[in-house]
Amino acid sequence: MAADYFPLKEKTRFEYKFTSTEFEGDARVYIDILEVKKKTGKTVAQARMIFELRDSHTTEYTITRDAKWFTTADGVIIGGRREFPLPVKEGAKWDEYPDSSEVVSLSDKVSIKAGKFAKCMKIVTKLAGGDAGKSVRYYAPGVGYILEEYSGEDKTCELELLAVSKVPEEKKKGKK
Repeated sequence: MAADYFPLKEKTRFEYKFTSTEFEGDARVYIDILEVKKKTGKTVAQARMIFELRDSHTTEYTITRDAKWFTTADGVIIGGRREFPLPVKEGAKWDEYPDSSEVVSLSDKVSIKAGKFAKCMKIVTKLAGGDAGKSVRYYAPGVGYILEEYSGEDKTCELELLAVSKVPEEKKKGKK
């Protein structure tokens, strides 16, 4: 059985530290997998992204896994993208104009605040063919998206996983 580099589990919260040249300080970003539905030939997850810096912004979007792609409809650093092709294999390349991406390794070791991870998938994306910078992102088997270092013409940023937990229960509003 191939490693699952982005398991879609309902009620799972990913907490990240996000730093960027676009703002001062560290932002907290929470990606919550709210609901997962299996349809013919694909799995669709309803996700919620909460971005907290001085105030809080919430966005809802979908994450889709089908026979060929793992795709997000939104994201922290850039909007939606094809995260990686399926089945996962080293050397896989794809273009999303104007960028080009490649799975360069399935054996990277990554040590971050959330822990030490082995056999990570490393994807390098050349922005505008490399003229506008690059992005390097890592996915840990059985965990998911753990680290991204983005260095572009317009900004430099890093997203690092801090913790994985359950989505907190919504507080019930009392009746009047």
